[in-house]
Amino acid sequence: MNFATFDLNLLRVLDAVFREGSTVKAAEKLALSQSAVSGALSRLRHALGDPLFVRQGNRLVATDYAAGL
Repeated sequence: MNFATFDLNLLRVLDAVFREGSTVKAAEKLALSQSAVSGALSRLRHALGDPLFVRQGNRLVATDYAAGL
């Protein structure tokens, strides 16, 4: 990962999804669209090389890697 080009705003998205357990609720909290949150989460997954969240029922649960961040 190149920290010089890493978008720190992605960490706000990570935190919101972690707290809310949903991209829809995270989007509302961040005043973004759900698709913007989903896209940011995709970029973050690619940058960190981890799925970060797995679906359990209708909730997103953090992987061990994401919880460790």
